[in-house]
Amino acid sequence: MLNILSVDVEDYHDQLALDFQDRIVPPDEEAVRCTDRLLELFGELGVHGTFFILGEIAEYFPDLVRRIAGQGHHLGVHGYYHHLVFRQTADEFRHSIEAARKRIEDATGVAADAYRATAFSINESTPWALGILADLGFRYDSSVYPFKGRRYGDPTAPRAPYKRHLPDGRWLWEVPMSTVIKWGRRWPVCGGGYLRLMPRWITDRAVTSLNAEGIGAVIYLHPYETELAPQISPLSGLSWRQRAHFHFFNFHQQVGRAHTLSKLRYLLGKYRFGTIRDAISEAEAGLSDTRE
Repeated sequence: MLNILSVDVEDYHDQLALDFQDRIVPPDEEAVRCTDRLLELFGELGVHGTFFILGEIAEYFPDLVRRIAGQGHHLGVHGYYHHLVFRQTADEFRHSIEAARKRIEDATGVAADAYRATAFSINESTPWALGILADLGFRYDSSVYPFKGRRYGDPTAPRAPYKRHLPDGRWLWEVPMSTVIKWGRRWPVCGGGYLRLMPRWITDRAVTSLNAEGIGAVIYLHPYETELAPQISPLSGLSWRQRAHFHFFNFHQQVGRAHTLSKLRYLLGKYRFGTIRDAISEAEAGLSDTRE
């Protein structure tokens, strides 16, 4: 079974300014260094993945985006800035996606036909978002986490890729994040903090379990999760409560980074991994077509 490898290409420092001060700053060169680190590993192992790229990354670092495309990876859009979908109007969302895709495609000459919302922020309050993606010709969405979480998640969503039908009859492929069922509930695995913080054997067992169900695992991570010594500048003007949250957030986000690459190398060496496009193409005949 072909599992899915995906990368959300964004900048940690810019995200801090946006999350804590609603302020946009230019992405840091660290984003380039960390993404190149992943490209080197994937090239060494001969593995391709889907890269969901922020428009601002393509604006400031077009050579990086060209290297991603030049190595044969599947291109996707992650928005222009790291804005949550449910905090945008439909017009703002459409403009951000159009602008980001144009930056990516102008830099590479390669179509970007996949989308992943930042923080999986397409939800019941944004029923227009998928219609806009269909309007713009996107074929794949990977914005659903099929479990009940504190900040995101849809526990009613299918756990395997499916055709997501829109009210007007159009559809696109939905590629949900990986969950396993244990003790009568769904548990998130295989991506981001779950990949970084969980012991390797848990993720390993999760991939085996998913494949036994006939479901390809979806690995996702951010390039900055490989940076062991980030140079984090304190933000000025924060209240004491915000400062406490800022320090806790940075502490939590750096736990487990020393093992991210070794876990990834192990998984990519043990199981078959590829892009969303290739996984859908390979398994299309057996995928669910029931989600309305």
